[in-house]
Amino acid sequence: WICGIQLAAMNFQTCDEELDINKGLFSINGSIGYILKPKILLEGRDPRHKTSICCSLEIAIICGQYLPKAEPGNSGIVDPYVSVEIFGIPNDRCKLNTRPVYNNGFNPVWNEKMSFQLRCPELAILRICVKDFDSTSADEFIGEFSVPVQSIRQGYSHVRLNTGSQHNTDEAASLFIRIAFT
Repeated sequence: WICGIQLAAMNFQTCDEELDINKGLFSINGSIGYILKPKILLEGRDPRHKTSICCSLEIAIICGQYLPKAEPGNSGIVDPYVSVEIFGIPNDRCKLNTRPVYNNGFNPVWNEKMSFQLRCPELAILRICVKDFDSTSADEFIGEFSVPVQSIRQGYSHVRLNTGSQHNTDEAASLFIRIAFT
């Protein structure tokens, strides 16, 4: 999408990172499937050549509430951690993780700050993903939230997570975060 493509084929049968980003991109207009091309692309400039930092995005992951188990039949308690990732031009791509909070999916507290330097925020998409840490196998998906950086408001917010195998919005599962642009 960031290349100005008019039409792209998506596999809606498999909920994965790419589909989450697509849903996040189109969530700003009620998911009707049409968004205007960013101004930088309308002007014919190549955003990949931007080298100067336009802004800094600071995110504080404060705590989570009612995080579900990765698998409904699982008898264990989740060890959640949060992965925050920026998608966009190659110079903006970045991924940072919090530490895991062991045995607490009810109200885990992280109080961790992250900072991202953005060169082209018009094309950047923020993805916040919560996973269950596992030292012996692959970490399991708990929930995620994706949104274009340009549509983010500064301040404190409860972010509702998309959970389960179909990544549907869970009214209970959320993260309490603070966002600031500098």
